[in-house]
Amino acid sequence: MLRFISRFPASVALLLVAFGSGQASQAAVVLDRLEASVNANLILLSDIGNFRHTQKLRVQLDPLFNGTAVAAAGPKASVGDVVNFLIDEKMIAQQFPVTDAEVEQEINSIQSNNHIDRGGLKNALSEQGFSFEDYFELIRTSISKRNLIDRDIRTKVSISDDDVKNYFYNHAAKSSTAPVAYHLQIIAVSIKNYKNVQGAKETALKAAKEIKEGDAFEEVAKRLSDDTSASSGGDLGTLSDDQISPLIREQAKKLKIGAVSEIFGGPQVKRFYLLKLVDLKSNEDDRLQKMKDEIRGQLSSAEYQHQISLWLERQRQTTFIHRAGEAATAGLPTVQ
Repeated sequence: MLRFISRFPASVALLLVAFGSGQASQAAVVLDRLEASVNANLILLSDIGNFRHTQKLRVQLDPLFNGTAVAAAGPKASVGDVVNFLIDEKMIAQQFPVTDAEVEQEINSIQSNNHIDRGGLKNALSEQGFSFEDYFELIRTSISKRNLIDRDIRTKVSISDDDVKNYFYNHAAKSSTAPVAYHLQIIAVSIKNYKNVQGAKETALKAAKEIKEGDAFEEVAKRLSDDTSASSGGDLGTLSDDQISPLIREQAKKLKIGAVSEIFGGPQVKRFYLLKLVDLKSNEDDRLQKMKDEIRGQLSSAEYQHQISLWLERQRQTTFIHRAGEAATAGLPTVQ
């Protein structure tokens, strides 16, 4: 007769105790061990083994696996890292549960699209060293994570053309010697038009505050700038390196497209400035056009991972998580 002991503290091993001929055997064999719990769901040592065994299948099925630290580490991923990944997975599954019927529907659709029946699918999995049960549960996980993406993440990810261009000029073309031209807008506050330096600085601070609160740069420039470009909203047009003063060029090189600088300048140059980088141009633009889809994909992937990390962090605030050997962390109700 076999008896399975399953109710115990997280640090205790699961035991399979064997009985024979009415007498308890002398040895107790450790069958499994509890590594963590997420609310009422357990993560066992055997789950870690299963994770490692099915890792290649995860690459094909799990929409959130590739790009993670565990995926990058591959077979070398530590037990702790795998446990943390599985904790995150449990939190997603609890928020987006998937029924057996939904899994069956998904698998039937996959079979139809690939013109294969259930027997053929099982044989294909077996040839790769996987069971249909492994596949079934990974499809459940895949659906759960897709639901998270569709319902909570996708609308938060938006990569603009400016994002693509910023990445190109700050990474792909960073080592290029091709000259770059800057389309700039400027707000300048001349100290000589005020009784003291502080008066000019306060006007510059007011301009910065209004822009941060949502006023258009060009409208603020028209109201508060005393540069000759004020009437055109501070637009300086597109200028090459040698057409810009060293002070302005230094600030322009720090900015991303669409960004506004902090206040710079002061008594030494007799003015306070705010600068906006409207656009960048260079003879690398043809190369940018060829790379833009690749760059957009990279940026989207990174932003998805970022938004998912934020979502998981919010979930931890309301989830009871217990790792073996550590004190449990009880999530607290969020304040509305």
